[in-house]
Amino acid sequence: MTRFPIRKAGPAALAVAAILMPLAPPAIALETASAARPPMAVQPASESLPLARPAAAEAMHLAQTDKAAVDAPTRRPVSALRPLWRWGVESVLVEAGALPDAPEADHQFWLRASPYALWQPARGWEIRVGSQIDASAQGGGPEGFDRIRARLGESYLRYRQGGTRLTLGAQTVVWGRVDEMPLIDRVSRADLNRFVLDDLPDRRLPLPAMRWEQTLGDFKVDAVALLGFRGAALPDARSVWSPVDTATGEVLGLPGDPAREAFVRAARLRQDDPRTGGTAARLTWTGEGLDLGLTLARTRQSLPYYLPDLASGTLTATHPYVRFAAADAELATAAVTWRTELAWSDGLPVTAAAGGMLRRSAVEWVGAMEFFPGGEDTRVNLQLAARRIRGGQPVLERRAYTAVNGEVETAFGHGRWKVALRFNLGLNVHDVYLAPRLSYVGWEPHELYVTAHAFDGSERTLGGFHRRHDLLAVGLKTRF
Repeated sequence: MTRFPIRKAGPAALAVAAILMPLAPPAIALETASAARPPMAVQPASESLPLARPAAAEAMHLAQTDKAAVDAPTRRPVSALRPLWRWGVESVLVEAGALPDAPEADHQFWLRASPYALWQPARGWEIRVGSQIDASAQGGGPEGFDRIRARLGESYLRYRQGGTRLTLGAQTVVWGRVDEMPLIDRVSRADLNRFVLDDLPDRRLPLPAMRWEQTLGDFKVDAVALLGFRGAALPDARSVWSPVDTATGEVLGLPGDPAREAFVRAARLRQDDPRTGGTAARLTWTGEGLDLGLTLARTRQSLPYYLPDLASGTLTATHPYVRFAAADAELATAAVTWRTELAWSDGLPVTAAAGGMLRRSAVEWVGAMEFFPGGEDTRVNLQLAARRIRGGQPVLERRAYTAVNGEVETAFGHGRWKVALRFNLGLNVHDVYLAPRLSYVGWEPHELYVTAHAFDGSERTLGGFHRRHDLLAVGLKTRF
């Protein structure tokens, strides 16, 4: 969650609220949700038997086969697995958008690509090297900029043997059962360059980690140690998607305050990345239609908590440790798939009403239902989310937040066209986010789309902070 205390004297603290979507883990953005479930594998049909030969022809064929077997020279056995190379470019995005109401700019442009190379030198071994290239531009107003950045993509050494998988290197680990806002997503790095415009998998970046996955019958253990830590990738300070508006002095999730806003307008933003990120472990059980999970973690939150330094005029994004425990479940029936996550966090940074940082605990819950009305062409995912910060002392952030969110998607035109709507609607506060989308997917693997993102809401909400940042965009997603 976003916190930003300002006092006339003494240390002060400022945090960016985890208000981007209901129930997001403490921080500034919709952190939440789970990647789409992969389709069930389909076994190939058995090969047809050869046509029967006449008896004489069959006898001659067998004799020739036996002679060839005797005359054939002895050959050394061939390895079942030869070294395999694969390379390509993933997650390619080209998008141009218009900002009809934004005072900072009237248009934006994005280009993103993730080239990679993968080598399997022997059975069970895998080496991958990847990178991500981001280019963004904003113009047509006083806050114009252009920026190109390259960062390390998924790059790791992996070993598989039976039910064991070990991975060492930069990797993306996204835990969670619910879509878009999984509470148990505690070991991934958030990418906030495009705020919540993308689906969850495109809003995550790798972190240096050591991961052990072990399958034991119906149980699976998944343990991660973050060997290095990088906070959330933040957009340019002039971007309309920055959680800190340096033009107006507003901070996402905090109420308006003239003194704080004056400081923010003049402050220099900094990022403080500690060396280590903590550890987390997850135990899951898979049954007949019922899956259960338990997660324990002590990790740094990816989303920033801002601390101001009045003497130096800086605003520093910090990432404190948070202790975390959660239980989750998934139940699949003939008509509906039910999912839920219940989480407890301790040590969350929040901002006291009088200024200064406090550490509090919070309870969060998400319940979801997914179904396909009228067949497989239409998918509906509905989620109810709630969050409560515990403790008696008043804080600047919203202590309670409840919302309904989800996605409705349907295909038509023999599956070549898709229309979808992502949404978030606050229940105990005015907070609205709507994202309709029309896509053409008949030119695989390319996807052409036109989309809109609309925001509205009251103070200290995602919709309220971005109420003047409605976006209309056209774009292309593909891979090579």
